[in-house]
Amino acid sequence: MIEKSNIVWLTGSEEATCDILLAHHPAVFERMPLSPVRLRPRRVVCVVHHPLFDGQRIQQYDPAVVERVLDRLFGVPVAFAPVGPKVRSQFEGLGTRGPTLLRHDLWNMVDLAEWPQHQREAPKGCVYLGRHTRGDPMKWPDCADDLRAAYPDRADFNIKVLGGVPVPVQDWIGSNWEIRAFSENDVPDFLSRLDFYVYFHSRQWIEAFGICVAEAMASGLVTVLDPSFESLFEDGAAYCDIAETGNVIERFIASPSAYVQQSNAARGLVRRKFAIDQYPQRMARLYDDLELPTAPVLKGSRTTDSGCSGRSAAEDTSFRLQPRRMGQRRRILFVATNGIGLGHITRLMAVAERMSDDVDPIFFTRSAGAALVYGRGHAVDYIPCGLAMGVTDISWNRAYAHELLSAVEAFDVSAVVFDGNRPFPGLIAVAESRRDLAWIWIRRALWRVDHEFSADAQDIFDMVIEPGEFAHDEDHGPTRDLPGAVAVPPLLLLDPGTGLPRSEAAAKLGVDPDRFTVAVQLGSQRNFDFAGLPELIFAGLARRDVQTIQILNPLAKPYKEDRSTIPRRSVYPLAEYFSALDLLVTNAGYNSFHESVFGGMPSIFVPNEAPEMDDQHLRAVYAQAAGLGLCLRHSELNRVEAKLNLALSDDFRAEARRRSARLDFVNGAAIAAKAIEQLVFSIRADRPLHASIART
Repeated sequence: MIEKSNIVWLTGSEEATCDILLAHHPAVFERMPLSPVRLRPRRVVCVVHHPLFDGQRIQQYDPAVVERVLDRLFGVPVAFAPVGPKVRSQFEGLGTRGPTLLRHDLWNMVDLAEWPQHQREAPKGCVYLGRHTRGDPMKWPDCADDLRAAYPDRADFNIKVLGGVPVPVQDWIGSNWEIRAFSENDVPDFLSRLDFYVYFHSRQWIEAFGICVAEAMASGLVTVLDPSFESLFEDGAAYCDIAETGNVIERFIASPSAYVQQSNAARGLVRRKFAIDQYPQRMARLYDDLELPTAPVLKGSRTTDSGCSGRSAAEDTSFRLQPRRMGQRRRILFVATNGIGLGHITRLMAVAERMSDDVDPIFFTRSAGAALVYGRGHAVDYIPCGLAMGVTDISWNRAYAHELLSAVEAFDVSAVVFDGNRPFPGLIAVAESRRDLAWIWIRRALWRVDHEFSADAQDIFDMVIEPGEFAHDEDHGPTRDLPGAVAVPPLLLLDPGTGLPRSEAAAKLGVDPDRFTVAVQLGSQRNFDFAGLPELIFAGLARRDVQTIQILNPLAKPYKEDRSTIPRRSVYPLAEYFSALDLLVTNAGYNSFHESVFGGMPSIFVPNEAPEMDDQHLRAVYAQAAGLGLCLRHSELNRVEAKLNLALSDDFRAEARRRSARLDFVNGAAIAAKAIEQLVFSIRADRPLHASIART
């Protein structure tokens, strides 16, 4: 929304003033942020979205600490605004020990435009009742009897649930249940198919507001709730003890007019109390509560009950958006491991080159491809890997930690983005000592099923980004179901179709643009012996009327002089030259594979099947099954001729291009860059100050 609206994003480092600063959710402010926040409000309002006590009277946060943090952070009076009467009553129970409360609650709000009104009628025959909620046991009744009372196991009742049912509750459900997982934009459709919305939760839970209930009422559903909700939702719902739910539903079914009346009352209550149209009036009341002079834009809102005029600030010709800015530039250190190929630094460059002007990327790599990073205009610092230096892992990691820490301090970076299969001890040591920085791990998917992976490896990072994998549905490796990763679409350095024109690409490769051209690029071959396969491929191509070129990986060992007449070129990235090629023989590494699949390049994928590699064979087979490429394993020497015949056929290449053109592509590099920027430019209070090194 910030991007779409071109709103100025204040990161805390800029000096700015405002009348009211809304500090949402008290638990966020139990710790001081890691850096000063240079905002100067006249008043601070802590919006209390979470109850002070749960159903067992266990305190959830300390309001005195929250008030002190906000008072000292901004240096102005602090008031608390509950989002509902249940929260307010808990704070009022503190008496003089409690903080200052506003006179009016700041209820959650609903945009009625997102919840179209339906002409509902009392059900005849089968009755559909249900709810949408997350699968937290606290959101559900405490025992089987209560659950069956709220959702009767009757042949004429159909129970629909959207979101999830916790495992303990699943043992209690009846035979008439239908459970669906959340998916995008399906809540309004789900609610439109219900007759009744029934919501009861655990006695150990205190619902601060109940946004799901408000959404159900906005859609005009007859809603049945525990009586504890009546002070908030008033006549918009029906209230009863959980054991009486069935009787309440029966009464509405027996009286169609009462059903329609209650449906209209539900929608009317939301329009009157929670609709987004009421926002100007709510802000006017807030100014009154805080005894502040009313802002000119809100004048007249106190007595206007019909809502705002419908014209947004963006449509107001007197309102002018300021150019987007993020304040002081931040440096981010992009750290690449020493991969067999160029995948790690390529992914990092893809992300770094899509950062905004507010970020200054610097590379720190032990990859021999550092020169390629420098060639693309990036600042880069190179440290050789332990094997290249001839030292032990222990001594190398100790030296690496010193080098990395020196780079972090010398460049004054705000974040470190690491791309590698596993974080090594030297990097972990620096991450543990510099918790004031943001640490991000870009971790590819499609690990082999037999690969060992410790879930604890990601605990040191504030964010884990997983680049999209075209063969994701067949990924059953150890990272498949790990929680917490930010999944982005496939991540490429070059967007498909942005390479050189054919004539220019052919000239740079030294090939005839008018001839059928096949490129063979089998990676660095530093950890896997393809035996005699490359020779058979070149020999097979030589017998056909095609132009062949060998693309050398920049990290490959120098070739010995031989009698080969096949021209050799070292180019990077190869995707820039796709227009000059008609067929590609390549590995199925992450970058090569996805460049080919989304770039519409007909390819024979020769997987690198070294034990430490990702599952390239799976990628290649998946592409073959999807009609987007062919798989040729190093052991399949007797299949070279058949594969070449198929790959060189007009039908295969046309079909591969047709299928590729059907694929939707969004470059995950841009999304990853935004996610990293949001983390880096956020005001962070997620760890205590004593766990960080003070920064000036």
